[in-house]
Amino acid sequence: MQEILNKVIKDPIHGFIDFNGARENELKNLLSDSFFQRLRRVKQLGFSDYVFPSAAHSRFAHSLGVYKIAKRMLTIIEPEGSSGNWSQKAEACLAAALLHDVGHGMFSHAFERAMGFFLARNKLEEGKRESLEDAVDHEKVTQKIITDSTIGEALVNFGGTEFPAMVRDIIKKADKNCIYTSVVSSQLDADRLDYAKRDAYFAGVSSGGIDLDWLLRNLKVGKNGDARFLYVDSKAYISLEQFTVTLFQLYPTIYLHKKIRGLEFMFALLLSRVFELIAAGDVPATGLSDTHPFVRFFRDPSNLDQARLLDDTLFWGSLHQFREASDASVRDIATRLSDRRILPMIDIWKVADEILASRSEVVELTAKTRVERIEAVCKAVAARLQKETSIWSDGCYYDTYNRPIYKPMGVVGGDPQQINVSVGGQILDIASISPVVASAASFNIHRIYYDDRKVRNTDDLKRFIREAAETEMARL
Repeated sequence: MQEILNKVIKDPIHGFIDFNGARENELKNLLSDSFFQRLRRVKQLGFSDYVFPSAAHSRFAHSLGVYKIAKRMLTIIEPEGSSGNWSQKAEACLAAALLHDVGHGMFSHAFERAMGFFLARNKLEEGKRESLEDAVDHEKVTQKIITDSTIGEALVNFGGTEFPAMVRDIIKKADKNCIYTSVVSSQLDADRLDYAKRDAYFAGVSSGGIDLDWLLRNLKVGKNGDARFLYVDSKAYISLEQFTVTLFQLYPTIYLHKKIRGLEFMFALLLSRVFELIAAGDVPATGLSDTHPFVRFFRDPSNLDQARLLDDTLFWGSLHQFREASDASVRDIATRLSDRRILPMIDIWKVADEILASRSEVVELTAKTRVERIEAVCKAVAARLQKETSIWSDGCYYDTYNRPIYKPMGVVGGDPQQINVSVGGQILDIASISPVVASAASFNIHRIYYDDRKVRNTDDLKRFIREAAETEMARL
C-alpha cells in the first residue's frame, strides 16, 4: 500500500499550510523552482519596514497563504477534493494560487513605478519601450514565467501540455464568469483574504480583524445562468462587511502611508537615473560594473533569466555602489535612501481640509459632500501647480491615488466577481445589503513630493498651494 504524502509548513497566520497526497505534493515541488524561490527575496510590502519595522514578510510566505485559503475555498466547490480527488480545473486553481505573484519585481509595485518614471522622461524606439514596459508588468511577467520557463515545464509534467495555459488564464481572469477564477482573482479572493490579515499582522496595526474561519465556514456555491459563484447567508454578511472595511483601512494605514510612498518615489528616481545612464552608454557613472544584473536586464529585458536576478536583495547589495557613483544624482539619492532621509512632501488634501474647516458652512456639509469638495479642490490645485513653470520643475512629483471601499456590480442573482449575500432567498451584491459598503467611501491622496536639491523656493511652493486652495475653495 502506497504511503499517503502529507507535508505541512508552519505559518503564523494560518497555523499550518497543508499539502496532502501525491498530487498536492507535486505542486509543492514548484516551491523549489528558482523563480518561486526568488519570492523569498521580494518583500510583500516593499519599503514598509522603514515605517513598520516588522513588516518584512515576503511574497513567498504570502503565496503560501493564498494557496491555503484557495484550498479551503475549493473544498466548498469540490467537497470530494479534500481527499485528493481534485478536478483538473481545481488543480489549475491551486497552482494559480501558488504562482499568482511569481512575476513581481523588486519592492513589488515600486519597480513598475521606477520604469514608468524612466519611460516618461526618455524617448526610446518603440520596440525597446514595449519590451521594457512588459518586463516590469508583473502580470505579464507572471504569465510568461508560467508558460515559458522551468515552472512551465513542471506544470506540463504535472497536468499535460494545456495545463500551463489553464493556470495562466485563471490568473489573467480570461473567464470572469468562472468560479475557479474568482477564487484567485475577484473582490473576495484568496489573495485579498490572505494579505488583509498578513499585512496587518506583520505591520502591527489594529486593522485586520477578519473572522476568516467564520467567513469560510459560511461560504456556499450558487448559480446564476451559466455562472457559478460563492456566497454567504445574511447571518454571515457582517464578516464580509468587516473584510471590505479592513482592506479599505489598510490603504491609509500602510499602503499609502506618506513616508512609504516617499521612499518609493526616491527608489523610482534612483533607478530611473540609473537606466538613463545605462541607455546613454555611461554605465561607469552608475557605480555598477558592465555585467551587473541591472545592466544586463536593461539590455535584454525580455530574457526571463535576467528578470530572475532582480529582487530586493540585489538592490540593497548594490546600494554601496550607488553611493560611490560618479553621477551626483545617483550618489545623493542612494545616500539618502540608506540614511532614511526621505524627500519632503506637501499634503494638498491636508491644506484643503484645513481651509474648509475654517469656513462657517462646513458644519452644514455632509461627510460625502465635504470629501467631494476637498477632492475637487485638490485636483484643481494640482493642475494649476503643474502649469506654473516658475515653481514646478522636474524635482517635483504629484502623487495621487483613489481607493474606493468597494466596486459594486449590482448583479442580482449573484456573480463570481462581486461579493454575494443571500437575503430572503435572493442573492445580491453586498453593496445592496450593507449601508457601510453602500456608502461609496473612498480614500484619496493628493501630495507633492519634492527634491530639495532642485526645488530651492519651497516657501513659494507652499504659498502657491495654499493660495490656490483658498481660491478654488471660494469658487465652490
